[in-house]
Amino acid sequence: MANNRKIGCDCGGYMESKTVRFDSIKTEAMVCPGCNFITLTKEQAQNYVKLKQLHQIIDAERKIIKIGNSMGLTLPDQLQEFGVKVGKKIKTEALTQNSFKVELE
Repeated sequence: MANNRKIGCDCGGYMESKTVRFDSIKTEAMVCPGCNFITLTKEQAQNYVKLKQLHQIIDAERKIIKIGNSMGLTLPDQLQEFGVKVGKKIKTEALTQNSFKVELE
């Protein structure tokens, strides 16, 4: 936030920026340490809307396909709005026996 302004809460405390979970989306929000009231700044709300759009695009069941001697997944073309392009490097990490994480670099 600009100029480190403090946002007051009705309980008398001051909001602090923390990572919270709305629905299944992790995002930055302003949280009161006294009463745990959560609100979003304009920038945080814009970021949350963009993350929600990303979830709507990517959250789906997909089939593994055969590409030569390898396996692959297809991703929706709409992900280009978020900087995903053919040839872009990604990082994969095994989380459990049945899941893995894909991170864009």
